[in-house]
Amino acid sequence: KPPYSYISLITMAIQQSPNKMLTLSEIYQWIMDLFPFYRQNQQRWQNSIRHSLSFNDCFLKVPRSPDKPGKGSFWTLHPDSGNMFENGCYLRRQKRFKCEKQLAAKDGAGGAGGGGGGSKKGPGQAPNQALGEGSSSGGSD
Repeated sequence: KPPYSYISLITMAIQQSPNKMLTLSEIYQWIMDLFPFYRQNQQRWQNSIRHSLSFNDCFLKVPRSPDKPGKGSFWTLHPDSGNMFENGCYLRRQKRFKCEKQLAAKDGAGGAGGGGGGSKKGPGQAPNQALGEGSSSGGSD
């Protein structure tokens, strides 16, 4: 397995693209082209990539313009996230990038949401779900 985090892989893919933005499928393809390890068990790591894009402030979703039809939005890096990786070393992030606007909003919310990442849940607590996921489970009729 490559020594890079999913955030590092996404960042490298976006930074090396000509327009500094890629669609989700282009990010997947870049990762598989460079790292044969990711050509297997695609569903698992691709879920992690989607999660990383949605829940990290350093990634911004850019809607498609009418002159570029196609499926899905583009993803780019937040303009202020440039110092996330020290001296271009993608093995370890210097610190987690947090958008200033979102920090101010969370401070005023009385601490709800806590540390942000959603990965430090206690026993019996359900993980965070992105909007639209799991809303219609189809379990009971």
